[in-house]
Amino acid sequence: MNLIPENAVCTGNYYCTWDAQCDAMHTGAPQGEKVQSRDAMCEDFLFGENGLLNSFAGVRGDLIVVLDDGWDVPYGAVDRRLFGSLEADAERFPSLSGMSPARRLKALSERVKALGYRGLGLWVPTQTPSLVGGKTVSLSPQEERLYWEERARWCHEAGILYIKADWGAHQGDAAYCKMMTQCMRKFASGLKIEHGLVGRPLFESEADGPAVPDWVKQYLRDVLPDSDYLRTYDVVHELKYASTVDRASVCLAAAAEIEGPCAVLNIEDTALIGAALGCAVGVMRHDLEKQRKYLPLPPRLTSESVCALRWQRIAPPFPANAGTLHISEKRLKDVWLCPERSDDLWPNVPAGAYYVTAPAAVSRNMPLPEVKADGEKPYVVCSSHPETGALCLAVTPRTFGGRIDLTPPAAIMLKGGAASAPVGLFGRFDSLSVDFAEPVEGCTVYAQSLLSDTAEDVTGRVLLSGNRLTVPGSLALGIGAPEDRENGIPAVVLRLTRDAV
Repeated sequence: MNLIPENAVCTGNYYCTWDAQCDAMHTGAPQGEKVQSRDAMCEDFLFGENGLLNSFAGVRGDLIVVLDDGWDVPYGAVDRRLFGSLEADAERFPSLSGMSPARRLKALSERVKALGYRGLGLWVPTQTPSLVGGKTVSLSPQEERLYWEERARWCHEAGILYIKADWGAHQGDAAYCKMMTQCMRKFASGLKIEHGLVGRPLFESEADGPAVPDWVKQYLRDVLPDSDYLRTYDVVHELKYASTVDRASVCLAAAAEIEGPCAVLNIEDTALIGAALGCAVGVMRHDLEKQRKYLPLPPRLTSESVCALRWQRIAPPFPANAGTLHISEKRLKDVWLCPERSDDLWPNVPAGAYYVTAPAAVSRNMPLPEVKADGEKPYVVCSSHPETGALCLAVTPRTFGGRIDLTPPAAIMLKGGAASAPVGLFGRFDSLSVDFAEPVEGCTVYAQSLLSDTAEDVTGRVLLSGNRLTVPGSLALGIGAPEDRENGIPAVVLRLTRDAV
């Protein structure tokens, strides 16, 4: 029995090439030499014998491939005025020489889909080029609109699925973002557009909450209804979980004020938070990280991303204003001493001590979890899917005491949810109890690693009493455990049934 659907669904999840570009350039660069991460982008980097897109076997159909910064500018481009052409550079992609701009995009799209991915997406700055052929150009608002309408037609002709819009001269300009979205929706109806939360890799933080300027709050209220996806933006890797929980809570709170259409949040690479909060994922880790040198961190395991992608075949991402939202008043504090790094790396901050505070818990469409621990607690996020009823919880690691990705042991209690719906569990915990809306005694409980295709009967390894299911933390570690289980984040799906299987 397999609890995970075999076929991928359209979730808006994507693989973004940016971190791999950084790895490739800084791993091969001579000591002390400055390099531009965008210059890694080329045909061989993507499609060669050791190309990046040879990764993610088994879940390629769950992912759009988003080409990040560099794909449409010449090698060595540093002048910001050059960006935004949407014309795949012929030197980087020699097989596209002689083709029209739209045909170049179509050829790239077809090549990506031939590898089994869902399709092609593009990083696009929120601007049009203002340096063309060595001459400065200035477009009127109407000319800017016509420019994006033409690019939308190219994307439609090429079958482009996704636009990741950020950076650029108009970053943070909600009116400009809205104009771009209107153009895309008018001439490329199948294309999804993502705008970003404006900010730096580390936002200002206060003990009682994030120091979010009023203009950012207003930007969110303006841009969320006019985006298909809203990205919580780049974070410093050592503080990624706290930063993402914090930003997700800010964006979800802004979305709660919106009636009508609203974007789905994209929480970038922290996939377990995306799974547990019903958000899309922008994967940046990759199988080649075992060769990485550019950050003083161990390689990130792609298994965390794979588990989230497979869970979202059961419970796809849903709009940021769908259902109810609860945010804990209690905030936790993560701290890290960032080392000196090359100033041409991104995301980067000057060397020094930094801290991020974030809500201890966030829940969607269900009450906040109760978390008990001796000493420090983990961040806990959860949701009940508004359509499928699937319940998902993530216990996220923290950074404090000089350690990265430390998960304090805790006993967690959830309330609500239908016992007939799947339950997804991400992370480490001492014990987890779920009080369902109906009795569960007499049920058979099946569990399956989200990296596996086979469920097993674990009824004798859990406790069923009244309406309550109690799962020991050791269960998640032992179910179909992958080879990297010591460093990986456990992820399982549970299913309760009264029917014989």
